[in-house]
Amino acid sequence: MAKATGISEAKIRQAIWMLKAKKTKKQVCEHLGIAYNTKRLDSIIQEFHNNLEREAELKKKARLKKFTLEEKKDIADSYLNGDTQSGLAKTFHISPQRIKNILIEMNVPIRARGKGKSANVEHVVQDLEVRFKVGDKVFLAKENTFAMVKEVYDEEWLDIHEQGHQKYVETVPFKPGANGRAGRYSEPTEGIHYEIYWMLEGEVLPTRKLNAFLRKRDNVSKIIEETGRESYLLYKQGDYGGYINATRDQLFPVKAT
Repeated sequence: MAKATGISEAKIRQAIWMLKAKKTKKQVCEHLGIAYNTKRLDSIIQEFHNNLEREAELKKKARLKKFTLEEKKDIADSYLNGDTQSGLAKTFHISPQRIKNILIEMNVPIRARGKGKSANVEHVVQDLEVRFKVGDKVFLAKENTFAMVKEVYDEEWLDIHEQGHQKYVETVPFKPGANGRAGRYSEPTEGIHYEIYWMLEGEVLPTRKLNAFLRKRDNVSKIIEETGRESYLLYKQGDYGGYINATRDQLFPVKAT
């Protein structure tokens, strides 16, 4: 229930109890943190009772309400974008269980309570034909968190990244001594004296080491071959933010279907 005149519900309930316990109105005003004013005190308590009656009436009507498909979609969208079941229950004056039933009906993953737990997706039928694009917000079920799509690894990614060339970059000059060795090295060594990068068209600065690129390319190809689907690079939101790779079946849209 909303606060009456900015005073918490708990304090007003305590004030009502104090009056029943024969405390003076001056003591009650002090408890509420307001100046001694019996008229204002009576008004605050009356408004509180009025709010209780209105809320009871709304809950009574809501118990009989049949939600339309559009209303259910709105509830699902709100939940998918971060609202809680209890918060939605208060908004619509119905029980959290009824909200949960609507979410299940709308094919929505149920977020887990607590950190490190997977969301409940047993009831969800995934439409894996839905593809995400860079910038999309998604729900990562196995980590019970929202994330942002940073890169899409699909056939187009492979085509673009195959069109590149190697670039040799010297890091430390190989300078052999009289014995033909530079320290313990008898010849220039990758990772010590030089690096090989994979450069795409238009790139100037080398950022993608060849071996790392080849591993990534092979992994992207393997996922596409095994699942027939793209995979994604995500940035997780929240307290445990960071980058993570995920396959399509692990991700859920934040829009009800």
